[in-house]
Amino acid sequence: MPELTRRTSLTAIAIGLIAGILAGMFGVGGGFIMVPLFVMWLKSERKIAHATSLAAVVPIALSAAIGYALHGQVDWTAAAFVLSGSVFGALYGVKLLSTLPVRTLQLVFSALLFISAIRLLWSEQPHQLFTGLTADVLLVVIGFAAGVMAGLLGVGGGIVIVPALIISSGLDAATARGTSLAVIIGTGISGTIANIRKGNVNLGIAFMTGIAGIPGTLIGVYLSNVLPEKVTVQLFASLLIAIALKQLPKESH
Repeated sequence: MPELTRRTSLTAIAIGLIAGILAGMFGVGGGFIMVPLFVMWLKSERKIAHATSLAAVVPIALSAAIGYALHGQVDWTAAAFVLSGSVFGALYGVKLLSTLPVRTLQLVFSALLFISAIRLLWSEQPHQLFTGLTADVLLVVIGFAAGVMAGLLGVGGGIVIVPALIISSGLDAATARGTSLAVIIGTGISGTIANIRKGNVNLGIAFMTGIAGIPGTLIGVYLSNVLPEKVTVQLFASLLIAIALKQLPKESH
């Protein structure tokens, strides 16, 4: 990833604003858009892009979570259960990031986006299915899986955390998104510390992108409360599919 010049700084700011808006709207960290844009616009190495994205996710998720919390849309108890699994999952994901080939990383990232888009388009709004100890255990397990995704792919994991919160804690969609963002803060910190120790993070780009994402989250939180849910979900799913297709590894000749 290049050094911070005027051009790369402006590009990082643009990426952060886009990621922030999407984070606020959908309760995700924004990594699913930052990773491909780091690669395409900043010509970053793929593994550096994933690690830098996760670092940038932290201030973006923090800002968006505050926006939801001010509306009373964060369940701190549920967040604690998910976070207890995700912080350890993130450490394992970072370990995988250092060992997996770049082509495999591309395929896994694209597959995650395809699966996420299909789930959004195919499934109805989930309802609470579990209660008591079973629900709590499921939240920890889902948290671990989301943490692995965060550490490996540089995404917050909100795409799996949000429905898990709804089926296990009976949260409404907005509160599930806010709670997911609260979890992503801790997950991102855990994974980023591990990535810094491995020298995988471009701290300058991460800082510029993350700070630029903060005003974007305010716009995203506002849009999430005024736009029809069905429309935003369809737009989000379409975006995921487009990014997934773009991220598929090219065949070498």
